[in-house]
Amino acid sequence: MTQNRTKDPSPQGSTLTADIEMVGHIEVSLEARIGTVTTTIGRLFELKAGDVVGMNEVLDAPVTLLLNGKAVARAELLAVEDHYGVRILEVS
Repeated sequence: MTQNRTKDPSPQGSTLTADIEMVGHIEVSLEARIGTVTTTIGRLFELKAGDVVGMNEVLDAPVTLLLNGKAVARAELLAVEDHYGVRILEVS
């Protein structure tokens, strides 16, 4: 005798929607990292207004988006009126 098994009536997408509804109001920190530089503590203490610190990325390199410190996407930096903005290129 074969037992009839019914599928879960709720599609996986609706479970995700329910989860988002439960936590969607929680604020998180999203940062855009444009590059990094390795330096010494001595050099940091020598810095003064007007000094330039070169980063390891070229001007048109994608920026890394960090969600609470964890890389979650890559994006390109752009201007949105008089503010910075990012266009998402890839989500991790």
